[in-house]
Amino acid sequence: MKNLNYICGSATALIVAAHTIAAPIDLTIDPSQSTLDMSIMVDVSLANDTDSDSSTLSGTVEIELDDAGNPTSISINDMMVIMDQTMNFNWSFGFFGSADATMSNGTVSYATPGLPTGPVPVTAGSYNFPSVLVNLGGILDVNYDIFLAGSGSETVNLGDQGSFSSEFSGDIGIDGDQVTLSTVLPLNTTQPLVDADGNQLGTVTTTGTATIVAIGTAPGCEADINDDGELNFFDVSAFLSAFAMMDPVADFNNDGEFNFFDVSSFIASFSTGCP
Repeated sequence: MKNLNYICGSATALIVAAHTIAAPIDLTIDPSQSTLDMSIMVDVSLANDTDSDSSTLSGTVEIELDDAGNPTSISINDMMVIMDQTMNFNWSFGFFGSADATMSNGTVSYATPGLPTGPVPVTAGSYNFPSVLVNLGGILDVNYDIFLAGSGSETVNLGDQGSFSSEFSGDIGIDGDQVTLSTVLPLNTTQPLVDADGNQLGTVTTTGTATIVAIGTAPGCEADINDDGELNFFDVSAFLSAFAMMDPVADFNNDGEFNFFDVSSFIASFSTGCP
């Protein structure tokens, strides 16, 4: 009876939190469906040229859904997108010279991990984040022969430009416990091309589109006692009834007994939330 009174006393706090509970869902980016198409324009004042290359993408995305079975809102918690291939670029400035570069260790990452963006509505399976802060990473090794600037090689760290805002929109699909997120992430940044002496040779403008498909499994929700996809008063009530009747569904730590440890496990599971 003491344990039953304990859970009753805790029920009020659980019910207050019930409609704000969500658990993170970890998604893995599928390289077979995810690509980056990137263009880099080098402007050396006297002339400019643009070249493009592409790469498959891998990495992870962490999201939260208000209901993994039928989501009506989504938040982004974290993201790390990895460019799988080294990318190559060549620029010709005609009479004014030329340049070429390789881009390695390219990434697009979420700029504020631990600070979710959203939630935003999910309508007919689609969502739109008007602005998500991201970081572009990677090393651009540039070789150049430019009129008046001479010949040389420089390294451009794309991460030096800091965070920038990008739209993040797409679709969320649910098939049983499998969650599929698709999104198109536009990129557009500009930073100076500077030689070893600190002289600015021009600017490097990076534009592109990352098409991402990420797939994961929504974790189970043990505290959803009535199996309706939500955590609320009805789950607390169902646990109370099962605990009082010593129903195995209330044996949360699976030790064959009904005591404080089951109550504690239920509260922890309830507090963690459903995806």
